[in-house]
Amino acid sequence: QLWSFALTCGLALLGSMGFDEGPNGQVQVPQDLSPAACGKDAAAALLKMDADRCVSGPASPDAGSNSTAPPSGGRADSASTSRSPEPRPELPQRKEAVKFTHRRTAGEVRRCKKGKRSDIKPDEWAKFGYAQKEEVLHREIEYDSQTVPIRRVKRADITPEWFQKEVAEKALPIIVEDCCNHWPAMERWNIDAMLERFRHVSMKVAKDDKGKKMRMKFKYYADYLKHQQDDNPLYLFETNMDDNAYIRPLMEDYEVPDIFPYDWFSLVNADSRPPFRWFCIGPKRSGTTVHIDPLGTAAWNAVTHGVKRWVLFEPKEEKKVVKGKGLTEKEEDDEAIMYFDFILPRIKRAYPDLKVYEGLQKPGDVIFVPGDWWHGVLNLEDTIAVTQNYCGADNFDLVWSKTRREREKVAWLWLRNMRRYAPELYERAMAMNKKDNFKMRHERPVGSRLSDASSSSSESSSDSSSDEEVDLDPEGLEVAVPDAHKKLGAAKFQCQGQFPVTCLATSARNSIIPGPRGFVHRKRQRSEMEELARSA
Repeated sequence: QLWSFALTCGLALLGSMGFDEGPNGQVQVPQDLSPAACGKDAAAALLKMDADRCVSGPASPDAGSNSTAPPSGGRADSASTSRSPEPRPELPQRKEAVKFTHRRTAGEVRRCKKGKRSDIKPDEWAKFGYAQKEEVLHREIEYDSQTVPIRRVKRADITPEWFQKEVAEKALPIIVEDCCNHWPAMERWNIDAMLERFRHVSMKVAKDDKGKKMRMKFKYYADYLKHQQDDNPLYLFETNMDDNAYIRPLMEDYEVPDIFPYDWFSLVNADSRPPFRWFCIGPKRSGTTVHIDPLGTAAWNAVTHGVKRWVLFEPKEEKKVVKGKGLTEKEEDDEAIMYFDFILPRIKRAYPDLKVYEGLQKPGDVIFVPGDWWHGVLNLEDTIAVTQNYCGADNFDLVWSKTRREREKVAWLWLRNMRRYAPELYERAMAMNKKDNFKMRHERPVGSRLSDASSSSSESSSDSSSDEEVDLDPEGLEVAVPDAHKKLGAAKFQCQGQFPVTCLATSARNSIIPGPRGFVHRKRQRSEMEELARSA
């Protein structure tokens, strides 16, 4: 049977490559035969013969010809002479598995994929083949009367005062070029350098259906980043820059741009305030679908490596419009790359009066996204960035109106600290409550609850907690709290004993203010503590 099968395969290969039997029994070679064609046709013939053998069993000794006529001295099967064989579907091409450098990378990636998306199998993350569609990432943005560019300015041409008056207070998006070229992060945050610093540090790359963070060691994630072929890859989005001592060195590599002087949520202690700072690594083709940031906060995003493509819509636009509801087919997905590939063009055609803002963010650029603006991002290259959300003079009314409804306990803690440390801000918040006839949770009957309050987030802080001056970070509070650096943080720490303690961090936030401002702040803290000790 083995010899018979080998003979059958050989004759099939000869026939598929164009060899015919001449009149004298000699084999005739085709004139247009090429080695490439031979290899391709030979492989196809082998696959077909192997499939036929699996279905019908081993070939018989007489099955060595492509003709339906019986060999000499034999008799043809009645079934084979009565009808032609049915065509068989082509065997699906099996995609070659991605090979990683570390032997454990594949298992770690599979674990995180299963946790993030339970609706598809980990092997289906590349089913649309966007890794082979580089044109989507290099597609030019076509500007017209509907699609307008995001405004761009150079940092050297503006002042913080101009930015606050002409951009932040008017709630207009903008890209500021050359805003962070001086950061150490511009050099330290390349993948190879980070591998040396954070090789065995676990960082968040996904969340499961229950909200649990899925973490992966950076050496495995860097391996995945280099070799992945996914349509929408795992996006590293680390939120624990403040609390994780292993990740905290990232804070020394950048500083908050001086055009963003406010951080009024610092009136709430670090454990109770909403998340506001993220370190991000987005592989090419990753991104975020269109959304608005929580609680009406404004955001700035700085890119140190790679390129991001942004799309923004004004707050007045409806959610179903900007997300393209009803414009996708059943078999289509709505991940970021699909959105920029075909959903966004369909939205533009379906709503010709819709105003769309688009632009590219490159290394050194900082983009400002005002509160309540719809925005989505696609990483055109492997991209590294840092982003922060804030509340300040330009958006306090919007943030307070949302926080008091959606995060009741946080709002109560915030209001108590406003009353204690920022009385003018407290009066502003109370005037809004009175105007809107809004009652805080302590002003309503026990057990009553607002319909749109978040149950998970509103229970994250306790009414019994009391923030002391030492618990609050003075950075970003200079306008709201006069002499904040003298009233809050380590400046309020009372040294005990005869000798001052000059190297003690007195709160979780005091030692993690990013960049050179942090160095200056800590130096000022030490000098103020020494002055307090001398006066005591």
